[in-house]
This record gives sequence, C-alpha cells and structure tokens, in this order.
Amino acid sequence: MPLEFGLWRVDDKPVRVTTRPMPLESRLEALIEADPGILGDPLLLIGRQVPTSHGKVVDLLGMDADGSLHVLELKRERTPREVVAQVLDYGSWVQALTNEQIRDIYASYARSRGQAEELDEAFALRFGGSPPEALNSTHALTIVASEIDAATERIITYLASGFQVPVNVLFFRYFEDEGRAYLARTWLIDEAEARGPFGRSDGTRETGAVERDRLVCVLRR
Repeated sequence: MPLEFGLWRVDDKPVRVTTRPMPLESRLEALIEADPGILGDPLLLIGRQVPTSHGKVVDLLGMDADGSLHVLELKRERTPREVVAQVLDYGSWVQALTNEQIRDIYASYARSRGQAEELDEAFALRFGGSPPEALNSTHALTIVASEIDAATERIITYLASGFQVPVNVLFFRYFEDEGRAYLARTWLIDEAEARGPFGRSDGTRETGAVERDRLVCVLRR
C-alpha cells in the first residue's frame, strides 16, 4: 500500500512541513556515506562505486558488526523487474566475495579517501572490536527509495514473505522548513519479518543475531 509521510512543526499550532524532492540524487549518497547509521543499524563503509564481476557498479558497500556485507545501491529510473533483478544480481555477486577480496575493496576505498588504516583498524574504530575471522557469512537486500510502484511492492513482499529472501524497502522523504532540511524514513516490511537467512555460496551461514543483517541497496529516483 502507498506510504505517506507527515511532518509538522509544532509552535502555537501545528504547521505541516512541505515534502520536497531531494535536490540532487548524489546528495543522498553523500549523506549515507557521511553517516550510514541513517539507514538503521551501524555500518562501516568499505567501498564506493565498486565494480562487480558482472559488469555492474555498486554505489556503496558496507559491513556491519558481524562482518556481513551491505550493498547500498542508488537506482535510477527502472521498471519494477529491472529494480528487483538488479538487487538480486548484486546478491549473487556479494555472496561469493572472499575475505581477501573484501579487504582489497576496503583498501582501494581507503586510498581514495586518503586514509591509511587497514580494514581491521577501521572495523575496531567503528565497532570497538576485531572483525570475525570469516567475513560475509550472511547478507541481505534492502532497496532505499522515495517511492516505489505497486508492482515492485508486490514482488518485494512476495520474495520476503514467501521465500525468506531478506529483501526490503527503506523509504526516505526530504523536508524543508525555514531554511532547514530534514530526512524521514520508514520500512516497507517490518524489519523482524524481513530478516531471513541469506548465506554464502558454500551454504554456510550463521543464525540468531546475524540474521538481522541486511544488504542495503539505495534506489535513485
């Protein structure tokens, strides 16, 4: 069903804040890179504009405290089938990444930002501990969008509820009020319902807390 965001400034009386388009699509990517926590769980970004072995490019790649990978992909205009197929294609790529490949991705990202620390050091700074010995035991898929059409919503819900594919949609709205800008977000599917196992190609996966992890894909309008 369509989701509506409402935001009011409350002074003497409630005044509704106007929803506006994000000024630049790259602005959302920059905001997420500056603070991946706006997507939900804390993340360490390990790559930006990461090429896959399938000839595609992932906008942002992150890692959570359990060592699971999160792809943040800003989508341009695509049909519902293209959106979902692209997300699943990234899942097929990310599940096969080895520890060495993940570390190489981070090293390239760190160099591009003028940073010298290794992945272990960055992980410790972000999460306060060492990464697990085996990275990428699970992942999940989340599309982040300002809106989606009914067909995409049906497909996402079908995959998540019927087949335990951990795919979800995170909606953003952009507001402006008296010179200030605000972001609001909500999920298409309750997070607990969208959490399911999505392990590596060798069939291994962890259970329990790790199953809350998500592969995050950001959808450009």
